[in-house]
Amino acid sequence: MKTRLTSLLFVGLCLLGFAKSVFAGDSDVYLQAKQAYQTRNLPMLLEATETLKQRRSPLLPYLQYWQMILTVDQLSYDQVQAFLQENSESLISQRVRELWLKRLGRVQFWDQFVEMRGQMPMYYSLNDVGNQCYQVQAGIALDDPNAYEEGKKLLLAGKDLPADCQGMLEALQQVGVLDEKLLLTLYRDALFTNKTGLAKVLAKRSQKTDSGLLKQIDDMAQNPALALKKGGIQERSPYARALYLYAIHRQAKADLTLAKATYQKYSGLLDHDEKQLAQAYMALESARKHEPEALSAFAKVNTATLSSEQWEWYARSALRQQDWGMVLKVINDMPAALAEESTWRYWRARALIVKGQQADANQMLAKLSQERHFYGWLAAEDLGPVAGEPMATYQPTDEEVRQFSKLPAVKRMEALFEVEARYEARLEWMYLQDGLDDASRLVAAQYGMLKGWYDLAVLAADKTTRTHNFELRYPTPYRDYLQKASRSRAIDEAWVYGIIRQESRFMHYAKSSVGAGGLMQVMPTTAKWIAKKLGWSSYHDGMLHDIDTNVNLGTFYMRYTLDTFNGQEVMATAAYNAGPSRARRWAANTPLEGAIYAETIPFSETRNYVKKVLANAHMYAPRLGLPMLTLKKRLGTIPARSTGEIESVTTTISISEQE
Repeated sequence: MKTRLTSLLFVGLCLLGFAKSVFAGDSDVYLQAKQAYQTRNLPMLLEATETLKQRRSPLLPYLQYWQMILTVDQLSYDQVQAFLQENSESLISQRVRELWLKRLGRVQFWDQFVEMRGQMPMYYSLNDVGNQCYQVQAGIALDDPNAYEEGKKLLLAGKDLPADCQGMLEALQQVGVLDEKLLLTLYRDALFTNKTGLAKVLAKRSQKTDSGLLKQIDDMAQNPALALKKGGIQERSPYARALYLYAIHRQAKADLTLAKATYQKYSGLLDHDEKQLAQAYMALESARKHEPEALSAFAKVNTATLSSEQWEWYARSALRQQDWGMVLKVINDMPAALAEESTWRYWRARALIVKGQQADANQMLAKLSQERHFYGWLAAEDLGPVAGEPMATYQPTDEEVRQFSKLPAVKRMEALFEVEARYEARLEWMYLQDGLDDASRLVAAQYGMLKGWYDLAVLAADKTTRTHNFELRYPTPYRDYLQKASRSRAIDEAWVYGIIRQESRFMHYAKSSVGAGGLMQVMPTTAKWIAKKLGWSSYHDGMLHDIDTNVNLGTFYMRYTLDTFNGQEVMATAAYNAGPSRARRWAANTPLEGAIYAETIPFSETRNYVKKVLANAHMYAPRLGLPMLTLKKRLGTIPARSTGEIESVTTTISISEQE
């Protein structure tokens, strides 16, 4: 195991007396403290902090952190350092560093900022955008030659920029890095991603805008057609003309015909580059809507104009039409970093096979087949029984798991779970994993399984890169419930496990931001529809998190989607996530290979979901002692689209048509 785990174990043994489980009253004190923090009641928070300090509670660092947030302007360097030394191995220590970094940035103490930033682990990234901006600003102030490129990279990432970033923007503008050309590019990108607040921040920094533009941005965001009708856009300003592009972008998502009409009406006001941008975006939406003219639309656009998303949909359009020569050309022309992603390495290999270049394809497939994901499994099947690098496995020992359980970080997670602070516990777990090697992560996964922290166990086992344990990566809890329901509905149990692993990671209390709940993440409205179909007159929303009830509801809906699509598992999976009507709409007018259907799903969430669920099912079949299907056979062939009507049912998630 890595040195960090060894040191953690040593600290855990030394401080074992400080890592007792939560006292009976600690939960109440923690909740009172949290309320005091949220209401900024510092005296009550101080009292609660002192109580947990006397008890040596594992939860104490959280209360101290809240206290530091409320008193950050009164904190001293020594107080911060004392906390960091006492909590050196915790996630909270990095949060305190971020808190202190922001204060140092605001008062422009750049030497101290760089010193404090250097104390963070190499694998820890600053999550706060304000601190990322301060880091760039510190580099500029201290003459770091890399700072300008880092600042440009941060701006091109398209993140919203808080007030803490104004100093960086000013510094980059003064030295000419943030020139009018880059400013205009960033402004357009902000509009195209519907970040109108960011667009206005950028527009204000230009010498070519006025206050009227800011009002027009808001008008265009609310109603493009009405804003165009009102007119008043200054054609001489590229910032104002970008609003025409924004209108076309907004309309293309909803109605491509309307967007094309708008382009024809206003194209005479646009310069050559602006026309290219408009055409690129219409080509993108044409591809996402599976329009047959998408390929020809992309062919008319200068490829230098294309974004990463547009390049990908250019390739998907060629893939959709099974134009393998064009698939190969587009992937070869892609930016190198994009072409090296597993998706495009796989499809490039497939295109090479069609073009008769089997040796080159096999070389790519051999490397890809060692990777543990959807396209890795497909590559292995395409390659056939060729000897590759043996896969290392690791089984943690009981002693390793026992020692892991003594870590202060683990004791703190146990305490957080006892007060139902699951989100904080998960963050602690993720931070702990970042410092571990493969074997140590599998020890963590084994401990998570023993504790019933199935989602955390899977998370740890999923992070291994070369040494794996697929029993931990693909666990089989609740087997009695799932086997019974699968047999009752006559559906593949491996598929059911694949759905649950992706939906909830086996946490029966899971609830999504849109209200889907339980192991199978069923929406309340869907659950009521199913309960009515099943004749459950006494069903109510409180039953959604009951394991038996949830599994019965979810497997009924899986059977429903499978019947809807005549046993086609890929389409049924897409329907489980995004609804039957969408899954039907995404089929082609001719039969389509299942992998191509999955890759050309317009919504990124559903596209990734389908690939992961099918890969999960592929791995679960042998784990469950079920007949082994190749992934290609499981994917099958998608039949040509028919015009049959499908009953409308609320889906497990809510996907915006504007994605």
